[in-house]
Parts: sequence; C-alpha cells; structure tokens
Amino acid sequence: MDCESQRDLLPAYVDGELDLVRQLEIEAHLSSCPACAQTAQGLREAKRALRESLPRYAMPPDVLKKIQSVLPPDSAAPPARRSVVMVLWPYLGMAASLAAMLAAGFAAGWQQGQTNQLTDDAIASHARSLMAQHLMDVVSTDQHTVKPWFAGKIDFAPPVADLASAGFPLVGGRLDLLDHHPAAALVYQRRKHFINLFVWPDGGAPLSTRQASHNGYQTQSWAKDGLNFLAVSEIPPADLADFVQAYRAQTGP
Repeated sequence: MDCESQRDLLPAYVDGELDLVRQLEIEAHLSSCPACAQTAQGLREAKRALRESLPRYAMPPDVLKKIQSVLPPDSAAPPARRSVVMVLWPYLGMAASLAAMLAAGFAAGWQQGQTNQLTDDAIASHARSLMAQHLMDVVSTDQHTVKPWFAGKIDFAPPVADLASAGFPLVGGRLDLLDHHPAAALVYQRRKHFINLFVWPDGGAPLSTRQASHNGYQTQSWAKDGLNFLAVSEIPPADLADFVQAYRAQTGP
C-alpha cells in the first residue's frame, strides 16, 4: 500500500472505523513509513486535544425543574418517620428493582463486550500470523510432538488432537497472547486454509459457547475444565462447526 492510496484512510484508521484487514494493512505500512506514521500521530494528538478542549455543561435548570416536579412534594412540617417510610416505600421498591435490572444488564453487557473483544483479538492474531508468515513455532503433524513442545513455555497443557481422518490435519503450533495471558495456538489445516485454535486458562471467566462471523472470518468459542477455546478461520461456518465437533469428540465434550 503506497502513501497516496492510504492517506485518505488515516482519519478513519485513527478513529477505529476500518475493517480488520484494512487496519492491519495500514499498520504494516505505518511501521515502514515514518512520514505516514508521523501524520497518523498528528491526527491522534489533534483528536485528543479536541476532546480535552470541548466545553462541559451543567444540567439545564428547566431539566432539573422537570425532575423535581415528579418527586413527592415537601411537607411544611417534618413528617413522622413512619409517614416518611410509607410515602417513600413505593419509590424505594421501584429504585431497588431498577438497580437490579441495571446490574443484570450491565453484567450481561460486560460479559458480551469481553467476548466480543476476545473474538476481535483472536481474529487479529489469526490474520497477523498469516500476513507475517509466523503461523507456527513448531511444525509437525504429530500431536505427540506438538503437545510436549509447549511444556515449560506455558503453565497449562493444551489438549492436542490428531484430526487428519476428519479432514483437519494438525500442522503445528505456536505461542500467542490473548486476554493479556499466554495462549497456545494449535494450527490445523482445511484444504488450502488454516484454522487457529487458541487455548488459554479461563481465569474464572469461561467463554460462552458461541459461533459468529465477522469480516469474512468464522469463530467458535467454548470452555472446558478451566480452559477457554476459540477457533478462528476463513473456512465456511459448517466446516468450522465440523472441526470443533471433531476436536471436542477426541478431547472430551
């Protein structure tokens, strides 16, 4: 990608609005082009300066007045404690119910956000491994060679399966980073495409079983025995589902 063709994309890149493949292409270009990297840095600094200089406004008085109008009217004389409780009881119940709903919604939204972020990170690692020609640290079709290779490099043992008979031969593995923790990336092949199966300790936050598509990539996640599993590839969804089914059948559901 030359400077002229990507110059117009830098604002969208800085704002995080590009698809994953285009973003990785621009990152690769910026790493080898100081002029464009300086332009991107200038855009980031301008964005930060604009955000910090924006004025902050207090709540308008008319909005505050509308809020106060729906509250119970104040009494001239201080009411007895029992009266206060009786007046406020319905509102306390509504507040408690609303708080519970908000807490449940926040927890579900946070978990979904975490899963989405992990999926994006896994897709980025998969794409980067193909672009950077760093798909494997150990090249082998033998599960008894790949699994011992991870010993001493990570503090868990990733389940490695020989799936050649199912049409998904093992071709190797490598060390990667996911969820800020070391992860094992087991590499399988489906015809001319590769499958990265990321395995790492769940840390008390097991992934939900989910299949998703994003920018042409297919992903499928699950958790078992304290480990998270996330498979990524460009193969059709049905093929990836067959891979996961074959893998889980050999390593345990």
